[in-house]
Amino acid sequence: MALRSLVCRKSLGLGSSSSFKLHFRGLQTFSLPDLPYDYGALEPAISGEIMQLHHQKHHQTYITNYNKAVEQLHHAMEKGDSSAVVKLQSAIKFNGGGSTFLLFNKLDFWLIKFDAFIR
Repeated sequence: MALRSLVCRKSLGLGSSSSFKLHFRGLQTFSLPDLPYDYGALEPAISGEIMQLHHQKHHQTYITNYNKAVEQLHHAMEKGDSSAVVKLQSAIKFNGGGSTFLLFNKLDFWLIKFDAFIR
């Protein structure tokens, strides 16, 4: 796993090397994308209230928690706190789904799955 290699590099005293910093640059923050349609566009199949709940609450929570964990990771790496880096793995994996699978899965939910309904 990428974070494990970051911790190993830091433990070996390689934390200030440019290759160490490049690994971290692969993690980026995200923001909630606007939907290309109204929340009610899929009614009666899916209510606008459910779409709004999933978009504004659930998806936003994943993004907020992922971004928080990435920021905490950055600070932990600057301090050389390898135990904090390891602890942040689960938050990053859960909220970002390992390389942002959950975030992109939600984008798939919003943009691809219902494309046929809104045409």
